[in-house]
This record gives sequence, structure tokens and C-alpha cells, in this order.
Amino acid sequence: MAARKAAIASLCLFALLLGGERSYGREIIDMAGRHVVVPDIIRRVYVAHDPPALFMTALAPDLMIGTPFSRNGASNALFPPSVRRLPVVGGSMRINPEALLSMQVDVAVVWNIRGQSDTYAAQLQAMGIPVVMVDASPFSHYPAAFRFLGNLLHREERADRLARALEDGWAHLKAQLAAIPQERRLRVYYADAPDGLKSQCTGAFRGETVELAGGINVMPCTGPDGMTASVSTNLETLLKTDPDVVFARTHAIAANLAKNPGWRALRAVREGRLYAPPELPVNWVERPHSHLKLLAMEWLANKLYPDDVPFDFTRDVRAFFLLFYDMELSDDDIARLRS
Repeated sequence: MAARKAAIASLCLFALLLGGERSYGREIIDMAGRHVVVPDIIRRVYVAHDPPALFMTALAPDLMIGTPFSRNGASNALFPPSVRRLPVVGGSMRINPEALLSMQVDVAVVWNIRGQSDTYAAQLQAMGIPVVMVDASPFSHYPAAFRFLGNLLHREERADRLARALEDGWAHLKAQLAAIPQERRLRVYYADAPDGLKSQCTGAFRGETVELAGGINVMPCTGPDGMTASVSTNLETLLKTDPDVVFARTHAIAANLAKNPGWRALRAVREGRLYAPPELPVNWVERPHSHLKLLAMEWLANKLYPDDVPFDFTRDVRAFFLLFYDMELSDDDIARLRS
């Protein structure tokens, strides 16, 4: 351990010496309010966390040294070629300082969440790597995140176009949902664990898709942090709660619930209102969070209120991928996304 610490200290000193030769052109204020000096021209970006990395896959994949998230064949096929070619370099918990220094990055992008990310940002800065923090939660902050990254990387025009697409899409959906009276709003249970017995509280960003899609979260719990508060429950409580819809985070969770006799006792499951979102190229809802959440909101709102919120899966998904990824989806691509 002592030898490793000494090696890292040596690498940090070497990085700082190299840093004296770098041409830092400007100071910016990141999304955590930190003043950071960065190179005026940025050519190599390391993104330490999945959400901002996914924003980058739409905004500037050519500047990424790799992705922090792994990609299998099915998911990779639904990223643009510029992303498919990137290596998987590992995120903040999966890459060592020596490896990162050898990649000669111009700037690192870290997700602005409390705790581990703050510590990691300080570690990278001690190594001489400029670090900017990006706010990637909740969904309402995504447009600002795109614009911040666009300013950082001199991709302002594209960033604004993508940010406006998120804003306009959300505004349009809200207008549609506003016309639905409260008495018609459906009560939704968000199943967020393999056995389905863990959920996200009202207001928690991990489960916000339910509310953004016009559903009423049946778990109005509170916790130490309303943005990430989760709650455990049991089938007896759910039978009493009697949600109109069960929304599972993944297809695997939905499959487990569908074959479980206890869950089939729930009216929503018994009557075929058990849904799970598309999961390519990543889960549209969360883990990781991304701009695909707009599609998740529109898709789920259509499931809940098909007569009030139209959603043409083929047309709307093709338009989204064309805008964010410059990709023309084939019929086979659409079929894979539906499955």
C-alpha cells in the first residue's frame, strides 16, 4: 500500500510538472459553482460517470477517450459508429490513476453528486487534471448540462439544438398531460428490484419518470434525500394499495413478477398493465440516466393515457435517434428497441 501511494505521489508530481507546459486558455464556472481553468482547445476528454458520458455520446463522441460504461453487441449496435469505436476505459471506481495519467486527457468530467464524486474530483485535480462537474440529475437539469458541455467544448450550436429538443419535448408532453383531469390520473407502482419489492419515493430522481409521464407514484415516502429516497414494501401492502399500473425498471424484473403467483394477485398484473421500458442502447429510464429519459416519458405516458398522449414508436424513435445520434434506424433496429 505504501509503495502504491508513493507511486501515485510521483505520478502526481510528474503530472504537475507537465501541467506547467500546458496552455490553459480560460476559466469557467462548472455546474457545481467551481472556478476551473481549462485548456482553450480541448481534444481529449475523460468522463468518469455514465450520465454525463451518455450526454457526450450525443454531443461530442469524437473528443472522448472512451466510455466509462461497458457495452455489449446489442447495445453497441444502437450507438453511432463514432461511439462503437471507443474503448471501454472504466469509470471513477474502475480506473487507476496511473492508467488515467497515461491517457493524457485535457479535462475530466465528473457527475456532480455528493460524496464519492467530490472526492474523486479532488484526486484528479491533485494529479494535475482539470476537472469540471456536471449536474446530470434530475431530468429538468439535462438541457443546462448539454449547454454547459457545449460551452466547455466549443460545441455551442449543437448543444443548444439538443437542449431545445429536450425542453420542447418536455413542454409538449406537459401540455398534453395538463388536459387530463386529476381523477383520471393512474396510480403507478415503480418496481425497482429483482423481486419487485423496492421502489423509489415520490420526488426521487431515480423514479421521476413515473411522475413526468403523468402517473401518480403510490409510494409518497420521504427519506434523508428526496432525490434518491428508496423504500421497501411487501405484497400485502401492495394488494391494499392496489396500483392501476406496475412499472418495472427492467424487462428482467417484469418477467420475474409476471411468473410469480403472488404478483398475479395484483389487479394491474392480472389485467396486463405490467410494463417495462426499452433498454437499448441503455435503459431509457435510469441506471444510467440519460437524455433517453425523454423517450421513456413519452412512451410511458402513451401506455398510461393512449387516447390523450399519442406516441408513434417507429416515427418518434427514429426522429430522436436522427437528432441526437445522426443515425438512420432500420426496421430491424426498431424491432430490437421494441423487444
